[in-house]
Amino acid sequence: MYHGKWVYDNSYPLYGSSQCNFIGKEFACQRNGRPDRLYLKYRWQPSACNLPRFDGLDFLKRFRNKQIMFVGDSLSLNQWQSLTCMLHTATPHSEYKLQRIGGLSTFTTTEYNVSVKFMWNAFLVDIVHKRYGRVLTLDKVDAEKEWDGIDVLIFNTWHWWQHTGRKQPFDGIDFLKRFRNKKIVFIGDSLSLNQWQSLNACFTRYATL
Repeated sequence: MYHGKWVYDNSYPLYGSSQCNFIGKEFACQRNGRPDRLYLKYRWQPSACNLPRFDGLDFLKRFRNKQIMFVGDSLSLNQWQSLTCMLHTATPHSEYKLQRIGGLSTFTTTEYNVSVKFMWNAFLVDIVHKRYGRVLTLDKVDAEKEWDGIDVLIFNTWHWWQHTGRKQPFDGIDFLKRFRNKKIVFIGDSLSLNQWQSLNACFTRYATL
């Protein structure tokens, strides 16, 4: 699944991004005046298998009365926007509800009662304000109450861990005491390597608060 290449497919894209109202203006390349469209004609082709073409109507039938939630940063937001656009394109005349409350966005198709949610949470854990600064607590997740009852959860976190200076939203990490005398092993590809490097950088920059 993860090994393959991008191939040209003239039947793409699966939705018209310039007409999809769920895409934020900062991500709407066509509405912002990008003149070319060739980049929209590519799809991912795994080396060892073939992915079935996305069928929005079949998706809605399979997930009738279900809730799906993306939790993470702007990458999760992109995925949420794309999925809502593809579902709306599959049933353009069906009623839907779009609700945004704080960091939670919810798209619901009325006919199939399928809800697709996005929650902004770049670290997946909490940042607690203490007298000595903002502390990233790796064993505390207050947002989990928002996940109760969700049928499918998709998590993403990565590049915010590497931010430094004014872009970094925390001052320290409550970590070392939680894992005293423990070993942490990362297994995977280059992404795992980057996460390992980021964690080691955190050890270098911060002491346990």
